[in-house]
Amino acid sequence: MAQIVLSGDELVGILYANGLIPDQVTHISANGQEIKLKVRTPWPVLRSVRVGLRFTGFDKGQAVFQLATNRFIDKFDWLVDKMLESLRLADYGGRWEYPRLYLDVNRFVQQRIRGVSIDEMVFDGSVFHITTTHPSPIIE
Repeated sequence: MAQIVLSGDELVGILYANGLIPDQVTHISANGQEIKLKVRTPWPVLRSVRVGLRFTGFDKGQAVFQLATNRFIDKFDWLVDKMLESLRLADYGGRWEYPRLYLDVNRFVQQRIRGVSIDEMVFDGSVFHITTTHPSPIIE
């Protein structure tokens, strides 16, 4: 078992450094448990949309994020659905059910790092606490 403690900015930095942010995301920042994204749309009239996501928990291997809504987004939830289609969330172990984003973090991590499983993720104070497990190596 290992415990990893990261601020939101550190987590975003790691995702960027490893090329794990979809190309459609043109800007991303973290402020506490809220992640702010600027996502490019396929439409010429509305080139991008700013979206805020708030970490709300970890359940059965999935990190759950709630859309930080405002009146505009609430009225145009179909627009967010259309915009997120282009992100191919399933490729990243995710699914979208307005207003929540579910990310299967173990699928996401195990595609990139073998032998690591995330058991728990909690946002406490100003940092994410991530608890991992990994099998003990058999040395002969």
